[in-house]
Amino acid sequence: MKTTTALTGTIALAAGTSLGSITVSQGASGTTYSTELNFDEMGGPTGPGIATDAWASLGLASMAAGDGNNFVGDNASLFGPWIGTGNSFFGNFGIFMNFDTDLTNFSAQVWDPSGPPSLFGGGLGIFAFNDGTEVANVIVEPSWGGVGDEWIDISADGGMVFDEIRLVGFGFDPTTFADNMSWNAVPAPSGAAIFGLTGLVAARRRRA
Repeated sequence: MKTTTALTGTIALAAGTSLGSITVSQGASGTTYSTELNFDEMGGPTGPGIATDAWASLGLASMAAGDGNNFVGDNASLFGPWIGTGNSFFGNFGIFMNFDTDLTNFSAQVWDPSGPPSLFGGGLGIFAFNDGTEVANVIVEPSWGGVGDEWIDISADGGMVFDEIRLVGFGFDPTTFADNMSWNAVPAPSGAAIFGLTGLVAARRRRA
């Protein structure tokens, strides 16, 4: 398992101050998180020209290929059996994902022919953002042709979160494939919690 701890920062929490980090890992196997997307779901979209918001019901607000030509299908039958089983997402010039809520974890199988990173190009860039600010930036040698580790994992701790992921190949022919995605989202505040906070603020104003 190759692990790189990307940008770290100090996050102010209710209980004080904690050092948080975003860790990007690449390995031969992956972790499955609470929300799953394997592109084989019953009634799921397949073929070319899929809408970027096709998986909005899962909290994935948009997913797009770098050139806008979103495709889901049996890419293993087209390129090689080493691209998993069943359907996968294919994106020329990268895969770009935006989520409705903050995430603490993300995992996926990824393939790309960009080769090892070097001073002259190559490699697969794994970028994570939160509210438009980059919080992780790692370049790895992607799996291709049945060679190399195909699983990536992005995990946050210490109060760090992310809501956008970009997978971008820097090779001569950057064609990125992804499958078996899963993630953990930060739960949104419940209505009761919001109501209680509103009541507390109102009470303090009355006392003032």
